[in-house]
Amino acid sequence: MKDNQKGETKNQIIQRNILEGRKVALISSEKLTSLVRIRYNNNDTDGTQKWRVIIDDQEFQTSEIKISIPTRTLTETFEGIGEKHHIVCDATGVIFENNKATIY
Repeated sequence: MKDNQKGETKNQIIQRNILEGRKVALISSEKLTSLVRIRYNNNDTDGTQKWRVIIDDQEFQTSEIKISIPTRTLTETFEGIGEKHHIVCDATGVIFENNKATIY
């Protein structure tokens, strides 16, 4: 689904806002948590997208991450890809600002 005249999806708009340094708040709820997966982005070329932050199967890239809740590791196997290793946490919110993510 395209959300604007440029033909960008909602996730593309959010990612553009993150890279432009705008403040973006996701899953901000004190009662519900989402599993947030964090993985290094091997495709990053300039440091602006070196971390992949995956929230409810939606991926966003950022340059830095601060995590203020307990974390653990998770290894998942994907068909046709193989194993992927993540740092994961049960977060009530993620805020992206100045291309940095704060997970709480």
